[in-house]
Formats: sequence, structure tokens, C-alpha cells
Amino acid sequence: MKLPKEHNPDQEKQQESSCAHNDEACQNECGGKEAGKFFEDELQKKASEYNELWNKYLRLHADFENSRKRWDREKGEMFRFANYQLILDLIVVLDDLEHALRIGKEHNAGEQMLKGIEISFNRFFGILQKCGLELIVTKGKKFDPHCHEIVGQKEIDEGEEHMVLEEVQKGYFLNEKVLRTAKVIVSVKKNESHDTGHTRESGDNGASTSHE
Repeated sequence: MKLPKEHNPDQEKQQESSCAHNDEACQNECGGKEAGKFFEDELQKKASEYNELWNKYLRLHADFENSRKRWDREKGEMFRFANYQLILDLIVVLDDLEHALRIGKEHNAGEQMLKGIEISFNRFFGILQKCGLELIVTKGKKFDPHCHEIVGQKEIDEGEEHMVLEEVQKGYFLNEKVLRTAKVIVSVKKNESHDTGHTRESGDNGASTSHE
């Protein structure tokens, strides 16, 4: 026969205290894990927000730089071609000086007069060159629709077609852009049905006229 265990109040208190301590430790551990997860989630959220803001900043910065470069480029173009119309008008004076020089030589004008016109022409052309004016080279070049304008065609027996044979009016670049196209006569293969040596010039109505 077993005897009943002796009641020990101190031992019961120790057991209760131990259980309470274990419960508290478990709660603290669970709470710590939850707090850690909360802070980790918040950190990731803030990092995501930071990355989003940083990417927005980079895009805005890139847009600003592109706008600034475009403005600088447009401003440079504006300054380069600010005198476009003025120089376009002035090259007519250049044409007149060149024409006067050619007529003077054909009619045996005085040497001093011709020399004076030539000096004026060269000086005037030099001033325009400083502004970016450049002569379009035509003779012996293949026809280029960007800088040549055909005003006549000359039939040839041999050689390459669409080569510039004669220059009727000079053309010019202004800062590497066409200011005025050069008026030229180009070569075409001889048509057996036509006489040789003809030059066909474009008329006002677009038709070609032939000259001996």
C-alpha cells in the first residue's frame, strides 16, 4: 500500500514559477520573431521606395540633360544661320561682281578697272567665307540633287552619264548646308534619233529645248 505524497508548498511554487518563466520566455521569443519580421518588411519597403525615387531622379536628370543638350544645339544652329537670308542676298552682289569681271575681260576693259573689280570680288568673297560661305564644286562631279540643279543636258558619245559638264550659276554652302544650289548642264547618252552636239535646256513649262 502506497502512502500519499507529502504536500510541499515550496516545490509547487517553484514549479509554477518555472512554468510562468517558460511561458514568458516563449512569448518573448515569439514577439521577438514578429518584431524582427516587421522591421525586415519595413526595411524592404523603404528600400523599394528609395529605389523607385532614385530611378525617378535618374529619369528626370536624363530628361533634363537631353533638353539642355537639345537647347544648346538649337541655340548654336540659330547663331550659325542667323545671317542666312542676309548672305543669300549678298551672294547676288558676288554674282554681279563676277559677271562684271567676265564682261570686262571679254570687251578688253582697262587693266586697272579689271584689277579693281577682281580685288573687290576677292575681298568680298573672303568676308563671306569667314561667315561660313563655301563654294560648291561642280565641274567634273556627278550630279547631286541635293546641291545641283539641272538647267540643261548635253549629249555625249562616250563617258559617264549625269556628269556636270558646265556650270551656269555658282552654288554655295553656308556652314556645310546648301545655301543655293548650283545651276548646271549634265551629260546624257546620245540618242541615235537626234543630231549630235545638241544641248537641251529646260524651258519654263518643263519641256526641253535644243540648241545647236
